[in-house]
Amino acid sequence: MNERDLIADESGGPLVEESLLLGLAVVTVSIVIAVILQATGWAQDIIGSLLQLLEDSWSSFTSLFP
Repeated sequence: MNERDLIADESGGPLVEESLLLGLAVVTVSIVIAVILQATGWAQDIIGSLLQLLEDSWSSFTSLFP
């Protein structure tokens, strides 16, 4: 095998393939986790604002009765 054959060999071994698949899996899992955390954060903000609205309404209602 001479130097020209070594340069022209473009096939990747199984280690390269597995590394690329593992990298793709890590990126995919990271994206899914980020989306889930963002969605739960958004839902938590909505629930917090609804609870605050209910608390304000209750305090306004109780202030009507001395």
